[in-house]
Amino acid sequence: MSKSRPSLEYIEESEPVASSGRILREIYAVLQTAGEPLSEERLIQDLQEREELAYEIPSCQSLTQLLASSDLFERDPAGRWQPAIWSLWQRELAQLDFVVLDTETTGLRAGRDRIIELGAWRLQGEQLRGQFHSLVNPGRPVPAAIVRLTGIDEQALAKAPPIEVVLPELLRFCAGAIPVGHNLDFDLHFLAYEAAPLKVCLPFEGLDVLTLARRLLPDQRRFGLAALARRLHVSLTTPHRALADAEATALVFVKLLRLARQEGVTTYGQLQRYLRPALSWPEERSPEQVRQPSRAERPTIARKPRSRGLWLNPAWRRTFPAQPGVYLMKDGTGQVLYVGKARCLKNRLASYYHHRPGVRPRIDNLLQQVQAIETRPLGSELEALLVESQLIKELQPPYNIQLRDYERYPFLEIDVQHPFPRLTITHVPGTEGARYLGPFRSERSLTLTLELLQRLFPLATCNRPLPPEGAPSAPCLRYHLGRCLAPCTGQLDPARYQPLIEEVCAFLAGKRPELLARVRRQMEEAAQALHYERAALLRDMLQSAEEVLISQHLISSTVTAHNLLIAYPSAWEGHNEIFLIRHGRLLELQRVPHEEQATRQALDRLLARAATLQTPPAMVGQAEIDQIMIISRWLKRHSQDRAFFPFTAQVLAERPAREQLIAGIWQALCTQRQGSAPPFQPGEPGPDGQACRQNGPDVIP
Repeated sequence: MSKSRPSLEYIEESEPVASSGRILREIYAVLQTAGEPLSEERLIQDLQEREELAYEIPSCQSLTQLLASSDLFERDPAGRWQPAIWSLWQRELAQLDFVVLDTETTGLRAGRDRIIELGAWRLQGEQLRGQFHSLVNPGRPVPAAIVRLTGIDEQALAKAPPIEVVLPELLRFCAGAIPVGHNLDFDLHFLAYEAAPLKVCLPFEGLDVLTLARRLLPDQRRFGLAALARRLHVSLTTPHRALADAEATALVFVKLLRLARQEGVTTYGQLQRYLRPALSWPEERSPEQVRQPSRAERPTIARKPRSRGLWLNPAWRRTFPAQPGVYLMKDGTGQVLYVGKARCLKNRLASYYHHRPGVRPRIDNLLQQVQAIETRPLGSELEALLVESQLIKELQPPYNIQLRDYERYPFLEIDVQHPFPRLTITHVPGTEGARYLGPFRSERSLTLTLELLQRLFPLATCNRPLPPEGAPSAPCLRYHLGRCLAPCTGQLDPARYQPLIEEVCAFLAGKRPELLARVRRQMEEAAQALHYERAALLRDMLQSAEEVLISQHLISSTVTAHNLLIAYPSAWEGHNEIFLIRHGRLLELQRVPHEEQATRQALDRLLARAATLQTPPAMVGQAEIDQIMIISRWLKRHSQDRAFFPFTAQVLAERPAREQLIAGIWQALCTQRQGSAPPFQPGEPGPDGQACRQNGPDVIP
C-alpha cells in the first residue's frame, strides 16, 4: 500500500517504547501545531516540553522505528516526518478514495457499550464502488431501547461473529481510503476502543459530514442524517441501520462536495481550509512562516490555544450596554447577518470574544464577516424575545435558522362546506368556509399525521372532483382495501360521511386518545412479528401525531386562556413595563414612569382597548404563531412571578372591578421595587432628564 494515503489497514506494530499509541497521538498533535514536517530531533525536543510525557519519551532510534511502523506518518523529500494525509492536500477530490462508515452500538460510551453492526461503502469520485456489512455479537444483552430503535435483537446477533473477526475484515475493506462519516468521531471512538486489544492502527481524523453540512448549509435548522437527507433529496430507506445509514451518508457527502465545488473547493487541502478557516496549512505558508523558528521564538506546544475571539474588535466591548435588548451583527455592506437577544447585552456579546475557533464552524464563519454590531437596549427580557422574533421575520438574516421560515408553516385544511370534505395541507389559507388547524412548525410531522388519519379513517384521498361537482367514477384500490367509502361513485350518502369528519376533528382536538393507543398496540405487534419497517413507520406516525396534537392544544388553550396584563419594573430607571396580552397575542406594550397617576391612566387605557376585542380571530396567522408560543413559554417559565394579572369579562365591563385590578397592579409594582432592584442596570437619562426608550440605535463601526 502506498504511503501517500492515510490508511485504516491494520498492521503488527513493534513496541519500542511504552504507550506507543499515545506517543503517536502526541506526535500528530505536534506536527499539526507546527504546520510543517519535522525531524526526529525536533520531534523529541517538542515532546520533552510536554511535562506529562517526560517519563516515556523514546530515543531517536526508537522514534524512527515507531514512525516507520505506522501508516499514519511518512517522510517528505527532505527526510522529515509529516502526517501521511498531508500528501493528499494538493490532490483533486474527484481523484481520491473515500470510505463512508457507520456503526450501530448498544449505547453512547465506548467500553461500557459495544458495537452491534458495522456498515461501510467505498466511494471513488462520486460513484459507490462496494459495500461492507456485518452484524457483530457484542457478547452482552442489547437494551430494549436499542432493539426498538434499530430492530436488531439478541436473536439476530446470536450467530453473528465477534468484533475480533469483523474488524480486520472491515480494515482490509477500508485500506487506502479517507474515512467519512456523519458524526465521525463517534464511530472512530468505538472502533479505536475495539482495535486497541488487536494492536491495529486507526486514523486520527477524517471528514465529518456533520461539520461539512454546517459549513455549506448555513440556513439548515437540523443536521441529523434524516434531516440532511430530506434537504438534499437523498433516500434513507431504513434509519438506524448501519449499511443504509452509510449509503445515505455517502450520497449526502457527494452532494455536499458538489456544493463545495461551487465555492471553489476542488482539492483536499482546500476542503480542509474551508472546514477550518482559522487554521493555516503548509501549502499556503510563506517562506518566512515556514522557516524553523528559534527556541526563544517558539511558543510552548503544550500551551492551550487562545480562547479569545480572533475577529471582533476589542474596542467594541466598551460600548455594549448592560441591559436587556437585541443585537444585530452586520457585514461591511450593512447587511444584517444575525439577530440575537440577551438578558444583558454586555455579557452576551462578550461571550463571542471567548469563542474558540474550530469548535463551531458556523460561528467561525459568522464572526469573520462581522464588521459592525448594532445594539438596541430594551426594557425587559420578554420585550427582547418578541423584538428578536419580529426582526428575524423582517430582515431574514442568513445566520438565523429559527423563526425565519414562518411563511412556510403549514395548516391542515378541512373543506367542511363540501358534501365530502377532504383533508389537505396548505400554506396559504384561502378557501371560504373551510376549517383550518394550525399553523404547525413541522410540515413533516403534519404530513405523517395526515397519513395516519388516512389509515385510521376511510377518508377520500384522491384529487379528482367528487360528486356532485364531478362525474361519478369507478372506485380505486383504497375502496377495495376498506380504506375509503368511495364518494367518487356518486352512491354514498353525505350523511354517512359527515360523522367521519366529526371523528377526525375530535381526534385532532385530543378527544380520542384510544385511537393513539390502538396505533401503539399495532406498532408493538409489528415489532414482535419482526416487521421492523412497519413498526418504524407506525412509530414515526405516532410521534408526529402526538406533536401535532400537543401543538394544536397549546395554540387553542393559549388563545382561550391568555388574557392578562404583565407588569414589571423596567430596566430603564424610574419606569415600568406593561404588556397587554389579549387572546395569547401581544396587543400593546407601554413604558410608563413609575408614578401612580400615569400608571393608572395607562392601565385604564389598555383595559379599555382589550374590551373592544371580545372574541379572538377565527384563525391564528403564520406570523403570529411564534409570538404566541414565546409568550406562552415565558408565562410558564415565570409562573411564580407576581407580575401577571388576568382580567375577566367582568373586569372589562364593570368600572369598580377595573379600578380594583388597577389598584392591585400598582400595589404589586411598588412591592416589586421595594423588595428588589431591577435585574439590570438602568439606562442613561435622555436630554429631558427622563429615561427614554432608546436614544437611537447604538451602532459600532
